[in-house]
Amino acid sequence: MGAKKDDIAKKGQAKPAEPGAIEGMMYQREGIDHREEVERIIRVREARGKYMPENWFSDPAWDILLRLYQAYLDGLERTVGDLGSFASTSPATTNRWLDVLSGRGWIHRRRCERDQRRVFVSLTDAGAEQMHECLELMGKQG
Repeated sequence: MGAKKDDIAKKGQAKPAEPGAIEGMMYQREGIDHREEVERIIRVREARGKYMPENWFSDPAWDILLRLYQAYLDGLERTVGDLGSFASTSPATTNRWLDVLSGRGWIHRRRCERDQRRVFVSLTDAGAEQMHECLELMGKQG
């Protein structure tokens, strides 16, 4: 059976976000599994662009999932635009991948209450569990 949200948080207690943080709805977490590993993977993916053309490594789904898992571990949401920037993809490509992830039940989208043009994206518990298990397996392989 996969890890539950509480298991993933490694008994870290959720704390209310500071005023003004993503509409005051998200939480910061301490002592989260995989935080350093996710940051390391992101840094390596960004650094390789200094040595090789970016189109040699086109994998927008993985880049989107990494950023969403990072946000999940931090108790944040990302906008569709943020995710497109992180993955270096067009809005259409970003939305196509988000549709795929949504179809699998891995993400949740919600419109910003103040600006209906903005859409926030976050991992569902199922998506976070899949990323957790994937990183666990990667850690055992390396």
